[in-house]
Amino acid sequence: MKYAALLVVLGVAVGLLAGQVMGADAAKPATLKGTVVKVEEAKVTVKVGEKEVVVVTDANTAVTVDRKEAKVADLKAGQAVVVTPAEGTATKIEATTPKVELPKTEK
Repeated sequence: MKYAALLVVLGVAVGLLAGQVMGADAAKPATLKGTVVKVEEAKVTVKVGEKEVVVVTDANTAVTVDRKEAKVADLKAGQAVVVTPAEGTATKIEATTPKVELPKTEK
């Protein structure tokens, strides 16, 4: 009887722990992925698919460009961005500068 009760308690504990782990993904804020079109003061216009979205920033928005700390003013048109969260004031903007391939020259 004690063994059965212990199994039930362990089963419930494992179930609760699994629920918290699974719920951790659901708690992650949605992101907005696109390309910078323009930057005007605290607003960044991002092209997402066929539409443009204006992202509002504030003094608390953390910005990185190519994994280096930056400012909103450092964002440039053509950079790929991931904005967190997808709606409301951005808390984080991660930008990546597109790689430019130089034409190969013949020797």
